[in-house]
Amino acid sequence: MSREISILKKEEAYSYDELDLLEEKLLPLVTDKTQQAEVGAILKALKASIVERKNSMAVFFMPQASFNIFSMLPGNNSICKIQKENIETLYKACDLFDATDDFATQPIYAHLKNKLGLLNEYLLQGNSVFPTTITADNFVPYHFS
Repeated sequence: MSREISILKKEEAYSYDELDLLEEKLLPLVTDKTQQAEVGAILKALKASIVERKNSMAVFFMPQASFNIFSMLPGNNSICKIQKENIETLYKACDLFDATDDFATQPIYAHLKNKLGLLNEYLLQGNSVFPTTITADNFVPYHFS
C-alpha cells in the first residue's frame, strides 16, 4: 500500500512524517529496551509538539549557541532534552535493516539515514542541540509503499 508523506530537505529540521517513520521503522529495531523506551519518549514528545500543525511546522535541532540566544525570547523553549546517545541509537538502528527489507530499498530510508548521520556526527563532535519548533513551508511530498 502506497502512502504520501511530507519530508523536509533541510538537514536540521524534521517533519512530523519523518519523525513518525523514525518511530515506526527504526525504533522497533533498537534492542536495548531502556534505550528504546527513552528514544521512544523523545520521538513522541517531538511529534506531539507539532501534531496540531504538522502541515506548517517542523522540529528543528537548534545548535546550543543559537538556542542560548533565542531561548531568552518568550515561548522559545526546548521540546525535550536530547543526548548524543539518543541520536546514536537511532542512527545505529539504520544499520540493522536487512538489505532485502522493503523500507531499506526506498529513497526515504537513505534520506532519513543521511539526516540522522549528520546530526549524529555533529553531536559526536561535542556539540549540543535543542529541539524547537519552527515554521516550515518547504515540505516535499514523497510517495512510498
